[in-house]
This record gives sequence, C-alpha cells and structure tokens, in this order.
Amino acid sequence: MSTTPTVVLSGVHSGPNPSPGLGLARSLRLAWPRLRLEALDYSPRSTGLSAPEFDRTHIRPGWHTADLGALCAGLVSIVESAGAVFLPGLDLEAALLTERAPGHPALLLPPAAAFDVVAKPGETAASLLGLAVPEHRFAEGIEDAADFAARHGWRIWVKGPRYQAVAVTNRAELTGALERVRDTWGAESLLQRHVAGTEESVVFAALDGELLGACAMRKTMVTSEGKTWAGAVDRLDQPTRARLVDLVRVTRWTGGGEVEFVRESDTGVPYLLEVNPRFPAWIHGATLAGVNLPARLVAAATGIPRHEREKAHSSGFVRVVEEIPAGPHATGALAPTHRAVAPEPAAVGKHPSGMPVLSRRLTPARPRPRPSAVDPVRTADIAAALVVDPYESPARVLFGGVLDRGLDRLTAVCRDVEDATGVPTRFAYSVKTNPDPRVLDAVLRRGALVEVISQAEARRCAEAGFPGDRVVLGGPAKWWRFDGGPVKFGAVFCDSVTDLERTVDLLTTGAVYADVVGLRLAPPTVASRFGIDVTCPRTYRRVADALRRAPLGRVGLQFHHAASQIGLRAWLREFTSAVTVAADLLTRVNSRARCVDLGGGWPPWLAREELGSQLTRASRVAVRELGSLDQVLFEPGKYLVEPAMAVFTTVLDVRDGPLGRAAVVDASIAELPDWASHPHPVLWRAPGARWRKLPAGDESVLGRLCMEHDRPRAGLTLPDGIAAGDHLLFLDAGAYDASMSYRFGV
Repeated sequence: MSTTPTVVLSGVHSGPNPSPGLGLARSLRLAWPRLRLEALDYSPRSTGLSAPEFDRTHIRPGWHTADLGALCAGLVSIVESAGAVFLPGLDLEAALLTERAPGHPALLLPPAAAFDVVAKPGETAASLLGLAVPEHRFAEGIEDAADFAARHGWRIWVKGPRYQAVAVTNRAELTGALERVRDTWGAESLLQRHVAGTEESVVFAALDGELLGACAMRKTMVTSEGKTWAGAVDRLDQPTRARLVDLVRVTRWTGGGEVEFVRESDTGVPYLLEVNPRFPAWIHGATLAGVNLPARLVAAATGIPRHEREKAHSSGFVRVVEEIPAGPHATGALAPTHRAVAPEPAAVGKHPSGMPVLSRRLTPARPRPRPSAVDPVRTADIAAALVVDPYESPARVLFGGVLDRGLDRLTAVCRDVEDATGVPTRFAYSVKTNPDPRVLDAVLRRGALVEVISQAEARRCAEAGFPGDRVVLGGPAKWWRFDGGPVKFGAVFCDSVTDLERTVDLLTTGAVYADVVGLRLAPPTVASRFGIDVTCPRTYRRVADALRRAPLGRVGLQFHHAASQIGLRAWLREFTSAVTVAADLLTRVNSRARCVDLGGGWPPWLAREELGSQLTRASRVAVRELGSLDQVLFEPGKYLVEPAMAVFTTVLDVRDGPLGRAAVVDASIAELPDWASHPHPVLWRAPGARWRKLPAGDESVLGRLCMEHDRPRAGLTLPDGIAAGDHLLFLDAGAYDASMSYRFGV
C-alpha cells in the first residue's frame, strides 16, 4: 500500500439529514492533511460534492435503471485503480457491495452476516449489547398498525427497512406514515413503541472483528426530525465496551458502526433503536472531542502512520449552516428547473443519493394478497344476524352473540377485580356510546348500571326500566334541561367547581337524591377539557372550600380519560397522580371517598385478563391512597358494543382512478361517521358465496355521497372478481359509528 493512499468516501450529501461522507473527510484531513480524498455519490444534487475537502469527485449513474452488478463493479474499479480504500456512507450501498464483492480487502464494510445481526429491530444485536428492544410489529396494513398504536397510547414510530423514522400520535398520522414509508422504500414498515427518554449513541471502528476504538454521545440538540444537531461526547464505561467487543467479535465487523439507543426516563432501561453499519453523520464531532475513529480505521487498514496525534478541542460539538461555492458539476443540478430522471420530488430532495430507489429495487415483489376465511364463530354470528337474504342495504346489524359474550366478559372482570382486591366492583354501561334499546335491554337484564351525561339519556334509561339507583350521572352539562325533579341517581360526578356547587344546591333543596356525590378528576399531565384539576393550587383551595360547606354523605371520585388514547401505562400513571392529590384534599376537609369510578375509554381489543389486571392495579392504588372503599365502578361503552354491530352494504360500482382501484358502495360516512378514528375490518361476498375478509393493500372503498372525504375504508386489496351487486360488511361499527350516524338526503 502506498505511503499516501487514497480514500474514497460515499454518501456526501450535507443537509438537515446529512450523510456521513463530509464528516469522514474532515476527520481524515485532521489526521493526514495531504491525504487524497475522493467523493463518490449518485446524483449531482449531493451537496457535499462541492466541498473543498475533496480532491476529486465521482458522480455515478442513478439507481433507477442502472445494472446493479455493473454499478458495484464500477465502484470497485474506481477504488482499485486509485490504490484506495473505500469507506461507505450509505447503508444500502454497503449491503449491496457486501453481497456483490464479499471480502474485498479495500472495502471497509461489515460482512454479510453482520447485516443480518443488526437488521431492524435488531434483537440479536440488542442481546449481545445488553439492551432491551421496544415492543414492535411489522405492519401488514392499517388494521394491524392501528391495533399496535392503540395498545401503546398512540405514541409509536413507523420505521423504514433501513432509513426513516416517523413519529405517530393519531390515526391520520399513522395512515400517512405507512403510505409514505411504503411509497418511499417499497417494503413493509416496522412499528415500534415510543420510549420517552434521553437518546444516546455509541460510535465505533473495527477491523476483522477487532475493536479499534469507540466513544459515547448524548444528544443535546436535535432537529424536528430527531436528527443530531449538537451532542456531548464521552468515554465508554467498561461494561458497555466489553459488550461492544462481543458484538464486533461475533460479527467479524470491519468498518464503522453506530449503536443508537434511548434510556427510558421512568425506568432507566436502555432500549436499542438501531445499529447502523457505517459511521454516523456526527462522526466529526467525535473527532473534535479527541476520538478520530475514521483515522484509526484507515491507519489499521493501510498501515500508514498518522501525522498528528488525536487532540480534543472540546467535549461536545454543534452543527452550523455554512455556504460554500458550488462545484462545476452542480451548475445544472441545483437549478430550480432541474428534474430528476424519474419524478420523485420528495425522495430526491431528502435522499439525493437515491437510496429510496435502491431500496425499492432490492425489495422482492410480493404476490397480490387474497381474501381470507372468516372464523367459524364470526360466521355463526353473521348468519344469526342476517336472517333475511337479500338483506336491506345499507343497514346496521346487531350481533347478539357478540353482545352477550361481551356482557359475560365484563361480569367476569368484575368478579376478578373483586376477588383480587376485596372491593365490590360493578360496571356502568356508557349510554352515549350507543343508546340502542336492544343494548340497554341486555344491560338491564344483567343487573348492570348505566352511565349517562344528560337528562334526556337519564329519561331514556328510566323508560327502559332502570331504577334511579342504577344510573350514574356525569358530564359537563348534566343539568341542561333539568325539569326541577325530584329525581334519584346512584351517583353524580361533578366536572367543575361550579358544577359541584350547583349539584350541592340541588341536593340541599331536595330536587335531587344521590347515593354518591363526587368529583371527576382531570388527568394531571395530559391535556383534557374535562374534570377538575386538583393539582392546581387555586382549584384545590376552591374544591376544599366547597366540600367543607357541602352536607355530603358518601363522597366519590371519578377518573375518566380514555386509556385507548394514551395507553394503559400512561393511564395508570395519570390516575395515580390524580387520586394521590385528591386523597390529600379529602384528608384536609375531614372527608373520605367511599366510591371510585375508573371511567371508560377501554380499548375493545383488551382481553378479560388484561382489563381485569389494569382495573385491579388501579383499585389497589385507590385503596392505598384512600383507605377502604364501598365500591369500584368502571364504564365500558366502546369496549362492549364496538364489535357487536356491523354495517351491511352493497357494491354499486368498481372503478379505476387516480387513487387506484376502488369499490363504490351504498353506505357512506353517514352510516360510518367514526371511520377516521379506527379502521373497520371489511368482509366481502359475492351473491350466494361465503364471507371472506379483505386483506391489506392500496385500494379503497368509497361511499355513495358526493363528498371528497366520503372514503370509509382505504388500505385494502379488493378481490379480483368483485362486481356490482356484491356485499361488503363493515365490522366493529357498534360504538360511535352508531350513536353519531345521521341521515343524508333520501
């Protein structure tokens, strides 16, 4: 090897989400001021090609139509003809070179087996490194993805196979992220639970399975996409270094690498985010802190001594924006009128090196999915509900068996919680979710309670046969259109201090009777328009004054915030914080809570054991903070009725359009108004055939209305033979899809 070798670097784009090539060049320049550096990239729009650090630039053909084998052979030829070594800055390029030129001594990149070890979600790598892996799932479609997101409180990440991570907090964001990742990278998405905590990295260099050096970095400033903008660099502790040595040895690692992880704030547990098979974009920050890993790698691979010792300029780094003269290669490429070879504006702007194109080319084609069989229990429920054929269309149908099994499950949950805690436990069906008389009658026959939020709902329940002591009254407008009474309720929960004061007045005058009167507690750290925030000092004092003046008998506390929106862990944390402060308040006014209502918003997918376990934990917290209780309540609405109804529809037309293939049906968002909050599973049958479940895909079902957003289901694969006159069944439509439905036209 020459005493002044050449180093070829790829991935030199420098932007808000930069590649590492330019940072590598700057680090190598510090070690060898006269080292020859050549930049290689796949588009003249890679801005680092204009950097003065490079002695020569190579602009390779784009990935759209080029022969991949020829591209790899050409890169190897460039390296060999210059007597150079090659440091990759692009993950997929490195993986492709490992496959096409395995073991080439001038290519400083990991072997193929190492890529398998670190492939997302990286469970093997995490095991070697002593890290946990966040809960994850590969998404087949929006149904699986939405179920996973709901289980984790709508705080998840949607990740591409090698690049890109999109934060998600609601269903609209989830749908957009899945489409964006699929369209950009051409492969299924990885979903991971968001781990709240401090993000850290470990960067390292290795040659033939021997660790050459490493250091740690903690992010101190990030971009809106979570990319590092500033960081603090430090030495590795000995246990971390030992585990890193194991990873490098087992994988026979050559080249640079980065381990990204996050240390969870609540638990201190470190969770692996990903392992990158190349140096990170912030690598020059480590060099400025006195750890020049690119130089160590090149020195070990070539045998040339460094001209200068590593020198720490600071213990941290920060990025800045800098203007430099554009090179001659960029004159046309950076002009506003430039168009890419293939129209790809978003991908070209963010990934000028063409990694999305390469990813799509490397992703094997998947066969078109077919409709799947429906399980026998569901088939029997449908047959019992659709007793007339042909059925009226569109129509909402009740699955009586599903409703009965749901009531059985809730009864069992009450028994489980009571057995575990010793506190009598009952459920109060939330009427606003679906006031269908058939549902109310089923709840009444089970001896359960009902929860209402208006006088009209209270009257409906009375007409259905519920005595007053089986009615729980809550909500912010509970006394709207109150006729003056007298009326009796089992419990009344007040949504504000003024609501409490008015309720006390009604109790004092005898207009209202209630076994329990209490407060609805607001979640302390989650934004909500409902409830009394007893963690606010001013509100705390007002509530205390009101309770001291009120001649109340049995006092109750209600915590009603949807666990389906914030996740079970966050819900329990919020409940614990709120009830702890409320317990202190009640002690100060010399009062005791006798009843705790744990509210509703329970995800319909929770099994009996999961719901019972969550309610048991919350009940034990309540007993610990409040003392013995007479009763624990909870309010399942959506949990009970969402799976108990469906919307039956008929296909009117099948068409091709700019959004892809779509079926038009005689139902619409008038029958499915809650379509945006959760994806309905859809069943299909041709006349006389069996029901089949439609798989995930890129096609849609459109409603009958002349409205742009009447698209009650996207992300499906329609059957090849679907035609007008076929039937579709939208499942899980028994909650707010029922109570919020409306008439539209005639």
